[in-house]
Amino acid sequence: MDVKRRNHWLLFAILLLALINLSPSKNSANISNEDVGNAEMIHPPSPEKVQEEGHLKIIVQMDEAAFTLLQQMNQSYMNTHPIQVELVNIPPEASYSSTELQLELGESPDVLLLDNVWIRRFASEGYLLPTENYYFGSLTGEVLSSSLAQNEWNSYVWGVPLDVDPYVLAYNPAALKQLGLEKLPTSALEWTGLISEFMNQQEIPYLLGLNYEDPFANMSLLWQLGGESVEANNISPISPFALTEETEVAIQQIELLRPHLLNLIEGSSELAEDGWKKFYNGEVAIILARASEADVRQYPRMEISFTEPTNSGRTMWINGRSYVVSAQTDNAEAAGSWISEMTNQAGQRDWYAMTGHLPVLKSLYYNSSKNGLPEWVPASLVNKQGGSLPVGATLPAQMDEFSRASREFLRGTINAEDYMTRISEINDETIIEVK
Repeated sequence: MDVKRRNHWLLFAILLLALINLSPSKNSANISNEDVGNAEMIHPPSPEKVQEEGHLKIIVQMDEAAFTLLQQMNQSYMNTHPIQVELVNIPPEASYSSTELQLELGESPDVLLLDNVWIRRFASEGYLLPTENYYFGSLTGEVLSSSLAQNEWNSYVWGVPLDVDPYVLAYNPAALKQLGLEKLPTSALEWTGLISEFMNQQEIPYLLGLNYEDPFANMSLLWQLGGESVEANNISPISPFALTEETEVAIQQIELLRPHLLNLIEGSSELAEDGWKKFYNGEVAIILARASEADVRQYPRMEISFTEPTNSGRTMWINGRSYVVSAQTDNAEAAGSWISEMTNQAGQRDWYAMTGHLPVLKSLYYNSSKNGLPEWVPASLVNKQGGSLPVGATLPAQMDEFSRASREFLRGTINAEDYMTRISEINDETIIEVK
């Protein structure tokens, strides 16, 4: 009996141990859940995710020499930053409309290099990020106001300026002396006097050469011959296409001069080469061109002048380019870091040496001789707060209309009256106050 009872207790103990082993422990369950959670948290991202976060695509539009320099600067950046940056140089003939189409289709690059005249349009259509979202450098104190003003819209700055390329007057001092002047005219009255002297002589065939296809050159010519508008000097809202009394007089003078104007296509075309040769030979007294073009064409008997900016901004057009970041980017911080590196002092010095496009950082002008900057750059370009005409979102389309009208007028297809009518029909939907 005792043996039988002992066997029952032994069987009961075995069953109890089996039940304990089969029951899940609360502590063991918690450990299991924590392990699963930790495994999910430290799981490495897929190769596709790493590639996406470590990659930037930059689209620019520039000549081969400048693009080669940008590639070198970009390689130096990648050597010290864990990111792959793809540079794409689109053809010179490609329009910004095609870039705009890419943005609409969601095929946007992370960073674009745009002419400043396009920045407000892209910003107003929601394609760009304001600089505060990606660029931590100060844009107000160090950057030229003439560059910064064109990038402002809706109380934000939408681009980081890279360079400036103002329109200048290249002239032959000996030719001017033949016309009774020691220096270039600086007012509408002085231009009237020069034109009068020119029309009374027969030795110099052409007074001025410019690119008929370039609307900003055409606009600069109107502003030069028309002088500063009294209306514009009141710092009231103005349009680049405002027909003042002075502008109308300038148009009439251009019509009078038309047989003595030379079409000068910028670049390496035969018209450009022939035009500059005429200038070197004394057959052309003055050429209106971008500073980078005049810099390439330097000649012993040649001087360059950039007219002092005025409060109206209607003196010479100041062309420029800026880096912008697409609103579709997933890597704004990395884009801002890359832009900062491409626009620092060392980069700007190299950029001017290679391209002839002037820097936008004021500090480089304070030691201009050490940085190799030209002597013709006036201090007012750096120090003056005014003198730059901001651009509106509608300017690209307006400039297309102005370009067609100007080309026809300079070629003699339409007269001065028709030209003024065409200009007056250009509706400026975005009138900006001069700052």
